[in-house]
Amino acid sequence: MGRKNDVSYSQAEGWHITITLTESDACSSDTITIPKEQVEAKLFPWWSVKRSEGLLEPNSFEMVHLYEYESQITTAVAMKRDENGNFKLHGWSCVQGKRKFRTGDVIVFWWDKNFGRLNFELLMLANESFLT
Repeated sequence: MGRKNDVSYSQAEGWHITITLTESDACSSDTITIPKEQVEAKLFPWWSVKRSEGLLEPNSFEMVHLYEYESQITTAVAMKRDENGNFKLHGWSCVQGKRKFRTGDVIVFWWDKNFGRLNFELLMLANESFLT
């Protein structure tokens, strides 16, 4: 789906961040965790140095527009580094409340340089094969 000028999943090849949802991602948490290596390799190159370095400061966060590619719904979330150095998207429960993702579902994220947002879509349902 998507709109004109959206950076699609296929256009972002090589820049995908693929996450298999844990029980807390799908059920009880307000956050979803993205490994620091993925954020540093796949998002930071698209961000300004100031934004990237700012996120590494203690107690700092960045507001990120999370855009579900299929439904075209945007949700503002706060990205913050956790005690292990990984990054959490705070506000994930707003997305989860609309979609009801399940433990084991595979979500793919990619940066949309045209709109300055983090696109995502469901790539694979739990215990099934790839959707795209």
